[in-house]
Amino acid sequence: MGAEDCLVDVLGLSWGDLDSGDIQRTRQMLGQLLVGRCAEMVFEDIYKEEMRTNQLDLVDLRESRSDTDYRVLNGSGRPIYRLNIKFHGSRFRRAAELVTLSPDDCFALATYKIYGALQKEAKEQLPYIFAIVGDPELGGEVVGDQLDDHVVTAAALVVRCPKASGKRDLEDSVVNYLVESDDQAYLAARARIERADWYVLSARRAQTLLREKLFERVYALRIRGFAKVFRGAELDMHFSLSQDLTPLRTFLRILKEEGQTKVAVMMTNGDL
Repeated sequence: MGAEDCLVDVLGLSWGDLDSGDIQRTRQMLGQLLVGRCAEMVFEDIYKEEMRTNQLDLVDLRESRSDTDYRVLNGSGRPIYRLNIKFHGSRFRRAAELVTLSPDDCFALATYKIYGALQKEAKEQLPYIFAIVGDPELGGEVVGDQLDDHVVTAAALVVRCPKASGKRDLEDSVVNYLVESDDQAYLAARARIERADWYVLSARRAQTLLREKLFERVYALRIRGFAKVFRGAELDMHFSLSQDLTPLRTFLRILKEEGQTKVAVMMTNGDL
């Protein structure tokens, strides 16, 4: 039995069954996952650099693949914050026209994600915070185009095959390989994220701004037949990075130097 026959027997398809669309989709998917991994790693570095304390531990929950990437625990081991890392890599070019924001100062967050965060917060009585970083030149497609063709093709074969299971585990393994081997695409993406600006936005403040600026910032509500015109598009709330969000390092310094009570007051007042 030849190598090609073995592939068909084990996976249910061969190299020849892949088309350019399969390769490109896998390339973009791996690029997006790699950017997300870089953002998580850089976030951890910033947290360790700013906090330098054993009183507030950062606990990694990424393996659960939920809407929570990290929790912050106090000195007694009790969770005090739930954190979700968000990377935004596309510039909303019509932001000035549609949501009165500069394209470089605009961050879009799906309204269902705000709702879901609030539901989590209410259920667990645990403040939910989005940590946000962006680079319009660092989308999944851009990073994916820098990946080795052999890596992408091998991943595409398994992703597409009907017999394979645990495909997300495979994708994570590929990303692990790219990180551990210091792949050039990984190093370049991480370097850009290290230079990017980071912010935080609590679910509570997101809700407050959503209510205050609903028709101004959720332009989909002003467009007749939005779902038909923009098929597959999410219903987004658009935030000003400079006016609506708080720099991540500022948040961490307040938490470290002034404590949880100060942060709680800021959240209550809608300032964070």
